[in-house]
Amino acid sequence: MTAATASAAGLLQMKIIPPSGGFVVGETAGIQAMAGGSLFPTASSRVIFRDNGVCFYAFYPGMDEAGFGADWTPTTAGTHTVTLSQGSDSVTQTVVVAPAPAGAPVPSPSTTGCGGGGGSIGTGSLGF
Repeated sequence: MTAATASAAGLLQMKIIPPSGGFVVGETAGIQAMAGGSLFPTASSRVIFRDNGVCFYAFYPGMDEAGFGADWTPTTAGTHTVTLSQGSDSVTQTVVVAPAPAGAPVPSPSTTGCGGGGGSIGTGSLGF
C-alpha cells in the first residue's frame, strides 16, 4: 500500500503516514498536521482527530509536546475516514485498512484527550 495523500481545506493540512506494511489493524500510522502554514496558531481552540467520527486524540496547542500530529492505530478493518478539526475548520482523508494477521492481538481504541468537550484550562494549581 502507498502513503495516503495530504489533504487541505481552509487552514488545516493533514498527511497520514502508513506503517511499512501498509494500513493494517493494530499497526500504528503517523499523522502530520498543520494549520495555516504554522503549528496551530489558535492556541485556545482544541484540535481533534477522529476515526469514522470517533475521537482518538485531542489536545490544545501549546499543551502537547507533539502538537503537530498524532499516532493512529486502527482497530477495525475496512474504510476509515480520518478527520482533523480545529474550531470551524476540518479536513478529512479516507484510507482502507486491512485485517490483522490471524492470531494477532487487536488493540483497544485510544481516546487520549477526548474526554469533555471544551471549556478552559484549569488554574487551580496556580492559586487563582
